[in-house]
Amino acid sequence: MTGDDMTRSQVLRVLSGRLAGVEKSLPAGGTLSIGHEYWQDVVLRDPAVKGTALDFAIDGGTTRITVLSGAASLLGSTLAAGEAAILPPYVPFTVGGVALAYGEAASLRWADAGGLAAALPEPPTLPPTLQDQAMTLAARMGERTGDFLAGWRLPTLAGASILLVAAAAAGPAMDAMGFTPDRAGRVERALDKAGLTDLRATTNHATNAVIVAGVVNGEADRVRANEVLRTVAVPAQLDVQTSSDLAQASADIARIRGLSARARPIGRTDVELHTSPLTAEARDQLVDAVKSDVREVGRVVLHDDLPPQPQEGEGGPVRTVADATKKVSTVVSGDPAYIQTADGARYFAGAMMPSGHRLMGIEGQSVRLEKDGREIRVTF
Repeated sequence: MTGDDMTRSQVLRVLSGRLAGVEKSLPAGGTLSIGHEYWQDVVLRDPAVKGTALDFAIDGGTTRITVLSGAASLLGSTLAAGEAAILPPYVPFTVGGVALAYGEAASLRWADAGGLAAALPEPPTLPPTLQDQAMTLAARMGERTGDFLAGWRLPTLAGASILLVAAAAAGPAMDAMGFTPDRAGRVERALDKAGLTDLRATTNHATNAVIVAGVVNGEADRVRANEVLRTVAVPAQLDVQTSSDLAQASADIARIRGLSARARPIGRTDVELHTSPLTAEARDQLVDAVKSDVREVGRVVLHDDLPPQPQEGEGGPVRTVADATKKVSTVVSGDPAYIQTADGARYFAGAMMPSGHRLMGIEGQSVRLEKDGREIRVTF
């Protein structure tokens, strides 16, 4: 095995915290950025990581970490901003209390790395931020407002009003008191007013984030939805697909089954799908698979009028979603779940498949893949 082959089989794995088990395949060379921000290559959305950034550099047989901001720990020593250290494989380093290490994906030495990570001291509890303190105060005031009104304590109420005005300048405090309308409802009303009536806004109660989801006719509508979110000034996640996205995902479902396929939208959620010849039973199975795996699709108009799919080596399409899954031998549910290919390689959530598809998640026998911003669900 060459040095490059060894590097390609290596991964960077999270050993502690809620992301434990998540890993990222390492390139043969180059530098990865690790930190709290979404633009970084390895994103650790833990409050203790905020403000910390590291470079993880691979150069031949040497791996080096450099702290750009904040601090990291390695073998009991603290690395401050501007400091660097050579990193041996399977030796944990910590970023904000989150332990990581790198090594061969299938090595038995990960058990030793996990033991070292478990022996690391717990990170100190961060003090509450000013925003946290404001929200706590606001919530307590909200509980007492009824008492103020019932007792007609006008001087006290007047004093409270001053505090409420100050809290109104800080949106999070007003949310804590329940004095503002439901944020998801506010977003949805703004979307309806903009003519985007097919989009719905909901609140993820686990994260208190607003999620806007649905299907729009084209990219212009998706851009318009994003502009609406900026106008209402409510942080939200945009999970919106276009009609073309649904058509392309439907064609991918057919290609996974070894068919030639192309598709086009014939309505907001309706798709016309052309494939190579099918039996009557296979037609029904394909339509069911499209509606099951691309859940936003409404009606599928299927025409099996394309030539058969060329065999590999005969000019057939390459680097499609089919390439990402055709060698999958096992889907293993567990914690963490992973898929195993015929050559024995294992891919965990977040890993990059050889085809360029990213493995987004595994739910039972369903696998979610993403490439170029488009996500597809495949059921094995």
